[in-house]
Amino acid sequence: MTLTRGHFLTTGTVALIALCYAIAAPSSPLESNGEGHESGLNRNPGGSIPLTPDCRRVADRLEQGLPEGWGIVIHEPFVLAGDCDEADLERHYRQTIAPTVRALSIQYFDHSPEWPITIVVCSSDDSYRECNRCLEKRERNEYSGVYSRRDHRVVVNVATGEGTLAHELTHALAHADFAEMPEWLDEGLASLHEECEFSPDGFQLIGLENWRGAILRNAFQGGRLRSISSLACEQFASSDRATIDYAQARYFCLFLERHHILEAFYRKCRQRCQTDPAGIETLGELFETKDLRTVDKQFQEWVKLLKPNAYHSGE
Repeated sequence: MTLTRGHFLTTGTVALIALCYAIAAPSSPLESNGEGHESGLNRNPGGSIPLTPDCRRVADRLEQGLPEGWGIVIHEPFVLAGDCDEADLERHYRQTIAPTVRALSIQYFDHSPEWPITIVVCSSDDSYRECNRCLEKRERNEYSGVYSRRDHRVVVNVATGEGTLAHELTHALAHADFAEMPEWLDEGLASLHEECEFSPDGFQLIGLENWRGAILRNAFQGGRLRSISSLACEQFASSDRATIDYAQARYFCLFLERHHILEAFYRKCRQRCQTDPAGIETLGELFETKDLRTVDKQFQEWVKLLKPNAYHSGE
């Protein structure tokens, strides 16, 4: 897995966030954990040691590195910053970050971050480029959002939709919970949350179809989809297959979710990462088969049933 995760333009939003969260908002965000930490930061095993001093140090460094006038607020373990005032950052936290973290912690993530997680929200293409120039000393024109594993930092252009923030936030929390997660599942799970909605009780994120569906259908009709074994075990998202692999990984996660298998699959993969690093044996067990061609056939039959115009814009 690379140190930096990014993805191309994401137009989807996380739907129904404020409505589902307004009544039952938690007093603090998810506590989750993982391995690796930013140099100079204390670890936080099990969430037992407060991260507030480390969060303040991260906030101080952001204040020095970001353009003058950008807002910064702390909601442990998160340090939020952006080209807006503190009230707008609080709104992003309350309406998107906290409810998304809450649902992800219920569905997937059991371990607390041992480090502060920085989230920088940029309101436009220009501020996104400016932010990356300030923090990384280079351009990132090709991405709408990026997660740096080295720095535990999410930077997103929210002009592309709140789904971009949910995508990169999934990467950040997954890194803390399951650092060895296979790349295809890491990207598939994050991409799933580009376009999703909350369950009526607000405890789950439910994936919806999005713009990657057209890519998937075209690849399927052109005979360019891989077998699941190939997707999981061979190089993921090479330059000539990146868009197809992302689409297939996302929609395979949606397929697992629609069959009520995704949460169990994630947890079993995490448990067995040393003996089944790609998750292949676990998939076979959950589908009660030793021949994953059976799973390929089921997935392809499901793809055939997808409606060409089913993309839900979240508007």
